[in-house]
Amino acid sequence: MVRIFKITLLIAIMAFAGTGVRSQTAVPIKQLLETATKNYPGILAAEAQKQASGETVKSARRTLIPDISASAQVNYSTYNNLTGMFYPEYILPVSGPPSTENLNDMVWGSAAGLLMKWEPYTFGRRGNKVKAAESSYEASSALNNLTLLEHQVRLSGTYLNYLLAMQILDVLESDQERAEANYGQAVNLAASGLVSGVDTARFHTELSKTTIKVLQQQNTIYEYRATLSELIAADLPENLMDSTFFNVLPRLAGSSEMVHPGEQVAMAEWKTSQYLFKAEKLSWMPTLSVWGTAYGRGSGVQLDNNGSTFVENPADGLSLNRFNYGIGVQLAIPLTQTIRFKTQWKAKELEAEAGKQELEEVRLALDKQKSVTDNTLKTALAVAGKTPVQFQDARFAYEAIQSQYQAGLITFTELIEARNELVTAEIELRKSYWEAWQALLYMAAVNADLEIFLNQL
Repeated sequence: MVRIFKITLLIAIMAFAGTGVRSQTAVPIKQLLETATKNYPGILAAEAQKQASGETVKSARRTLIPDISASAQVNYSTYNNLTGMFYPEYILPVSGPPSTENLNDMVWGSAAGLLMKWEPYTFGRRGNKVKAAESSYEASSALNNLTLLEHQVRLSGTYLNYLLAMQILDVLESDQERAEANYGQAVNLAASGLVSGVDTARFHTELSKTTIKVLQQQNTIYEYRATLSELIAADLPENLMDSTFFNVLPRLAGSSEMVHPGEQVAMAEWKTSQYLFKAEKLSWMPTLSVWGTAYGRGSGVQLDNNGSTFVENPADGLSLNRFNYGIGVQLAIPLTQTIRFKTQWKAKELEAEAGKQELEEVRLALDKQKSVTDNTLKTALAVAGKTPVQFQDARFAYEAIQSQYQAGLITFTELIEARNELVTAEIELRKSYWEAWQALLYMAAVNADLEIFLNQL
């Protein structure tokens, strides 16, 4: 009894020690995910877009700051002038009273000043535009999370594919050893006259086929390694293997309460379109502006007591000799633009409605996927529970038929069929474990929580 207790205790200690080593050793897939998060350009680009959207929010909030411009100029021009109105779009005006005659003389002039325009109150337009910018930032943040999630799922799926390819290579290499043994066995049996000499050639052909499969599988593994290196934007670590996925089946996992980033993106975009619609709908409201100016003007043209202009020293225009300042409030009301604004309102309203329907579409798709993931994982686990029996039967059958062939009781074809069934069963066994982990990864992706997958490693 004491001996049994000691043996049990030793086994428990060894199991605990093995668990400790596992926890202290970095899991390869987690290493790959960390490297990809730091290096992959697509993830870094999404993060930069998020930060840019945050700066846009700051810019929208700072529209409350008055717009103050400073300017200074020097010019050399004629000073002929007329009173009256003209359209200034394509003409630079000359200031001053009308001149008595048209002269070709030119004088220096100068000006410097400050101009302020401030819109302290926008009747709700600014507030809605700020909220639209904030919602756009939420969309960028969610898109950043979605980009990260999608890349992590893609990387994890590729890594599982790589591990499966390595498992299949192991199976094919074992089959290659069996093919070599079969060929050697056929040579000996043919020499003793127990089997036909044709079997030797046929076994040699089977050996060549198996060798070709091994070479093709090695090329597939090389492609997976290249893809993994691309997905982490770095060289692969030395140790990529992890036997956990083919020794242990995952457990059923519950759904996460997290909101999927895809739904967050659609929700934020809908909110953005709503705020833009509200801001556009307020475009018919007045514009309240506070204006202020302070400037100096210099001119080489003087005015005498009779109202006549004269030039004493043209260079006097380089110094400021007249100063003005002022402040005022302006209320501008759009009267006829309302008709044009209505079409813009309608466009923004329809865009908001489109955003709402896109959100509903995303929710429908996620609800459907969540309902499928549980059943997919349960089915994969049920299949993985049956495949070991299939493999054991195939191995038993192959060993029995091989003995019968050695005794000359069965033909070459029966032995090859048994060997192929053994290879197929072994691949299906390892593939069933792979499908179970893929199903768990699918569940984690739909629930936007990769820890559902990683916590079982």
